[in-house]
Amino acid sequence: MSAALTALLVGCLGVGTAHADTVTGATFYVNDEATDCDDTGPGSAAEPFCQIQPAADAAAPGDTVRIAGNSTFYAPVTIRSAGTADAPVTFSAAATGDGSPVTVGGPRPAVGITFSGARYVDMTGIRARAAGASALVVEGSQHIGFSAASAQIALVDGTTAVIAVDGSSSDVSLTRLDVDTLSGPDVTSAAGARNITLAGDTFEGGGVSAEGTTGIDFAGDTFWTVCGAIRLTDGTSGSVENTVALRYSTTACSPATAELTVDATSAPQVSADYNALNPPSTGTDYSWAGTAYATAQAFRAGTGQGAHDLDQTDLTIPAGGLPSEHSPLIDSADSDAPGELSTDVDGRPRVDDPLVADTGTGHDDRGATEFQDPFAVKGLTVSAGYVGVPGTATAQLGNPWSDSLDGLTYTFDFADGTTVTSTTGSATHTYTQTTSGTGIEATVVVNRADGTRVGAASAWVQVDPVPDLTPTIGCGGSGPSLPDAAQCTYDTGFDPYPVTSDRISFGDGSVAVSVTSRDGWLQHTYKAPGTYTVTQTVTDSDGRTATATAKAAVGAAFVTLGPMRMLDTRSGTGAPKRPVGAGGVVRLKVLGEGYVPASGVTAVTLNVTDTGATASSYVSVYPDGTARPSASNLNFGAGQDNPNLVTVRVGADGYVDLYNAHGKVNLVADLEGYYTTRADDGDLSVSGLVPMPPTRVLDTRNGTGAAKGAVGPRSTTTLTLPKYARGWATVGAVLNVTVTGGTSSGYLIVECGGPVSPTTSTLNYRAGQTASNLAVPCVSAGKVQIYNSAGHVQLIADLQALFTNQQAGTDVDTAAPSGVPFVATAPTRFLDTRTGLGTTRKPLGANGTLTVKLTKVPAGATAVLVNLTGVAPTAATHLTAYGDGTLPTVSNDNLTAGRTRPVLAVVPVGADGSIRIHNALGSVGVVADLEGYYG
Repeated sequence: MSAALTALLVGCLGVGTAHADTVTGATFYVNDEATDCDDTGPGSAAEPFCQIQPAADAAAPGDTVRIAGNSTFYAPVTIRSAGTADAPVTFSAAATGDGSPVTVGGPRPAVGITFSGARYVDMTGIRARAAGASALVVEGSQHIGFSAASAQIALVDGTTAVIAVDGSSSDVSLTRLDVDTLSGPDVTSAAGARNITLAGDTFEGGGVSAEGTTGIDFAGDTFWTVCGAIRLTDGTSGSVENTVALRYSTTACSPATAELTVDATSAPQVSADYNALNPPSTGTDYSWAGTAYATAQAFRAGTGQGAHDLDQTDLTIPAGGLPSEHSPLIDSADSDAPGELSTDVDGRPRVDDPLVADTGTGHDDRGATEFQDPFAVKGLTVSAGYVGVPGTATAQLGNPWSDSLDGLTYTFDFADGTTVTSTTGSATHTYTQTTSGTGIEATVVVNRADGTRVGAASAWVQVDPVPDLTPTIGCGGSGPSLPDAAQCTYDTGFDPYPVTSDRISFGDGSVAVSVTSRDGWLQHTYKAPGTYTVTQTVTDSDGRTATATAKAAVGAAFVTLGPMRMLDTRSGTGAPKRPVGAGGVVRLKVLGEGYVPASGVTAVTLNVTDTGATASSYVSVYPDGTARPSASNLNFGAGQDNPNLVTVRVGADGYVDLYNAHGKVNLVADLEGYYTTRADDGDLSVSGLVPMPPTRVLDTRNGTGAAKGAVGPRSTTTLTLPKYARGWATVGAVLNVTVTGGTSSGYLIVECGGPVSPTTSTLNYRAGQTASNLAVPCVSAGKVQIYNSAGHVQLIADLQALFTNQQAGTDVDTAAPSGVPFVATAPTRFLDTRTGLGTTRKPLGANGTLTVKLTKVPAGATAVLVNLTGVAPTAATHLTAYGDGTLPTVSNDNLTAGRTRPVLAVVPVGADGSIRIHNALGSVGVVADLEGYYG
């Protein structure tokens, strides 16, 4: 028989020498799930007791009972052990078993743990549970410590306390406890009890009541109760300090209910200070000697107590009484309060919060919970994982108290078999294989220099193959304000390797520009209009190189001026006063003339009219100092007056040439506007072209855009453009103007406003003739005026484009679209059905459509400026030029049978890079000369 078992049996017989065979300081073990447990002994680690009771009965002064935590409850136990001041009996939870808390409890109505006649006993880390009875009872016992545990009851009558101390007990310490009940008091202390300490506890439910108790001290407790936290009556003495009390729920309480109640017989023997109270909504803060005090200020004034108390006017205590950073509860307690512990309810030390001023006597916080240094590991970031590319993992720390990071170690586990320890908070790693699914979970563990753990974090990492290097670049014009400049946006694209070089060349021979940001924009000014290829070349540290290209179209902005006569060989305006003979050339100076600047002009727009021809002929208009093109601008017969709008590049010397092929003819040229590459300097007449599908906006034959019926002689018809063209940004329009059914010969003048001066002409016509010409008038408030000189005639106008200034798309004019620049080209024939150029060699038949690919125009052009000529039509007909889609109900070139006639047209470029030309009736030869394009 073992010595322990002998002692147990002898003790049961009541022999005073029961512990004579027991070695002082022995350790007994309890584990109800151990296969070799036996309540008959010996209580060793190898053969533990199954229950606590035999170990308690066997324990002598200085002995320790170690109880394994298991998922099962231990049976209720009554502790009668008698230790001494120097050799107490200790009961504690052991770090064995299945890791569950040690819990003692039994069937209703058994008390969980009872101290009966015990002396000098300390119990730590053991939970007491009961149903219909108290969880912990102390009766006739002295020097009892119950700490670092919890006590809870259920199914009670509302008067049974979770912990009950009888009147014959003394020196009872209840510390670092979590006490909980749904009804009834948490702790009661009966009359006669002495020296009771409740410190660092949390009470949930019913509060603490002491009657006639001598020396009960509350220090650093937190109450979360229904109706009142502490009630001291019948001559109780003691202290209440550093206590936090708040209501548990919205349950209505008696208006007389106070968080702290001290009756008249107890008040002279109780001190209260450094508390924080938030009473029930129907209760009050204090009831002291029969007087209620609703605030701490009133309590201080009425009793002299609570000099440092806080109440609902100072703070709203959060649920559970847990302080948060900057709370008034922090560092505001009395560190010297009777019973105050050096650790909080969770065993954590008292600490000084550097962000909160100390308003107590030390660094203790009020209540059971000490706000700890929030220094923690908040997360882990791992740069995107790519095979073969070094990535960086970085621990994210929360350090609001600015703790020193010296001595910290960071252990990174990259989840591929690689572990790296760092002292800098980051580590570099190269993955060698791809991952699938959600990836792999990398972790970091951070430890202090003493080996204690700060915390850990993890992040999921997806490891992929290295993606291709794919830079992108796009360019667009700067608008009318800077017509010769392009703005390019670039993006290097994602590259896991560092970019070592990123250069952008603008395709004009200028020095390439190096950029350092991953994305951004650049502006580049070109010396000459045109379409350029902009190239971005990117190289990374792995030696990979990739390029991206974009087209940048820059050109000239348009300034509408006219009409203003610059040439009339009949009167000697702009040239000698005589007809131009066969093979003759008129050199017309345009730069510096009238309102045309002396520099910065790339092209001018002239309305050229032949008059009084002695033979059939044609006129070509081209830059002075260049070879005469094969293209023509005017085709006419003897005795005819024919106008045509011409846009021509200006020669380097500021002149343009007009060549007459046969016979003699007088030439008239009216300036309609010019194209410039200069910055607008705020000039709102500088504009860009907005191509659009041709739209009929005026037809007096049916009342479209004006009153129905022919207009009379010397009359002005006001044409109002569509709503989007009526704002401040629209300064010009491109209109194909047609007359038909005239009762006499006459001419039209198209301009933007004010009295029309009959010194120029836009379209000359004969009686009965259907004739058309392109006009580029200025626009004022969305209106254009058409003046008719003689007879009655029907007017038709088709809108081909608008000119808008820098205000387009801004708050000034949100409806107006932004325009694009113009690039003038050398007149180039790209279509001739007579020779098979650009199409089949045959006339275009009735209701026939030619689709012509624009091989001379760069991709991205939005519209082309074309001199369109109908040659030898077999019937009166009209040609319509358009981009794509449905054939519009408009006309460009109105033709009389047998007569060749040209007309200038702005034609949108179709999505396929082509334009389409439709013939209405009969058959006709079609010739098209490119004059330029719009970006």
